[in-house]
Amino acid sequence: MEDERDGNVFPRRRKMEVLEWNSLTSAVQVKLLFLLDIGDVTSHGIDHQDDLLISAPTEARDAFLSVLQDKHHRFVCVTDILKVRVKHLQEYPFISMAPGTQAADWSVRKNDEDLLTLVHVCRHLGIDCRHLEEKTRNVQKKLSLTEEEIERNSLIYAENLRMLRLCDSLTVRQVTQLFGLTVENKVLNDLLDTRLEVSADKLEQTEGLKETLFFYLIRTLELNNKLNRIYTNKMEALLEKLQSQTDSEAEKLVLSEAISSLNDYPVGERSPGYCVVFCVIRDREGARAEIEKVKHAFGKSLGYTVEVVENPNKEKIEEWLRLLRKPKYKYYESIVYWFMSHGSEEKVELADGYRIERKLIIQAFSKLDNFRKKPKIFFMAPCQGNSVIHVERKISGLLVALDGSNEGIAPYSEVTEDQQNITAVYYQMDRLVASATLPQHYAFRLPDGGSIYVDTVCRLMEEHRGHNITQVLERVNNTMHQILFTCKKKFSGEAKQACCYESTLQKTFRVP
Repeated sequence: MEDERDGNVFPRRRKMEVLEWNSLTSAVQVKLLFLLDIGDVTSHGIDHQDDLLISAPTEARDAFLSVLQDKHHRFVCVTDILKVRVKHLQEYPFISMAPGTQAADWSVRKNDEDLLTLVHVCRHLGIDCRHLEEKTRNVQKKLSLTEEEIERNSLIYAENLRMLRLCDSLTVRQVTQLFGLTVENKVLNDLLDTRLEVSADKLEQTEGLKETLFFYLIRTLELNNKLNRIYTNKMEALLEKLQSQTDSEAEKLVLSEAISSLNDYPVGERSPGYCVVFCVIRDREGARAEIEKVKHAFGKSLGYTVEVVENPNKEKIEEWLRLLRKPKYKYYESIVYWFMSHGSEEKVELADGYRIERKLIIQAFSKLDNFRKKPKIFFMAPCQGNSVIHVERKISGLLVALDGSNEGIAPYSEVTEDQQNITAVYYQMDRLVASATLPQHYAFRLPDGGSIYVDTVCRLMEEHRGHNITQVLERVNNTMHQILFTCKKKFSGEAKQACCYESTLQKTFRVP
């Protein structure tokens, strides 16, 4: 085709379609629209009152509702929204700044993040996505993504993936029943369109309708602050009720697995998280062995992206507090910190001799918005003092007494709906701090092999992948406390080391 303008002939620009729409089934389009958005914008520290940010998941929720309300259940509105979004991501003006600078971080826009999410969602769903390669590379460069991050990371919201898996595991009849149970719930009833005709037969006959009903339910609960990546108890209660109504052992098993998965922190498609190792090498024999053990265990075995910071000083610590605020880190589903140095009960010694307070360093790295509602795991390898746990040759029984009573304690009563809030999460929550030793005590190390504690944690984490991390740390405690240590320069006789941890994790964090 050609246009004539002022006597000159110009070829008409051919429209470059990103997606082959005719090849996408209704179910795939519904899944695509669901995975593009995040229903709980507070998960990433975004002001949930911002109408511009709320509009996308609300638009998707309303599109799902329109399909369900339509007498013929046509998916035109879903397709139209997707076409508009894809066209916008294809055509929005890309702003380029010098990579690796603070200005580049500020120039990252929601459009840039949405573009990468679209590309990764298409890859996850097996959709051929074309003509976005150059723009995608530019966005990756702007985000300062390394080759490893480009290869290993999937920029899809893990809570969406969890709900997608849940939807795929449920039958048409179960999704219909689940919606019916939600309508019967006094708290949730007002949030839904209860007039919908959503029989199992209709869902069975119309491809994609099951997914539409399920994702309409999920987005509605999220947008009304009844469900998010951490607080899934209302969905768990609905599934438990659904489980009690079935006689099929196979269905009960599927529902049990679904409920169990909701008890865990959501995990991404590829890399489980980021691991930063702050290791003082000066005056610490065996320090490089510690680094290699963590790199092997957390990088090679568990799949973390591992970054090692050798001989950190105060400026390096502050630099990393700034770096971890970069937009790219919001797509990591957990973060692990290792601090390896000398120390005392209250302070950790850095490479320049500066002694920083343990509480301050843990507090500062806990407050990063990119890891809100995500597990933050701290491994503190330094000593906490200069006491030892002496092993006596003569062992006597321990006299114990039971203190206290339950007199005067009021029985547990159910918390009312207006007394609950699932949006505000204190920064000290979803955190686990594991220490190599008890307060006021030494942590022992080998001249060549480094910290016994680091070695034990790395080995047992590798051996018990898929287990609850607190169970693994119990094994670490058990293993460590069996070892007898001798150090003639520091103490006479034999001694033991007792490690410990404290946790405010709200869900089960499984070793990847």
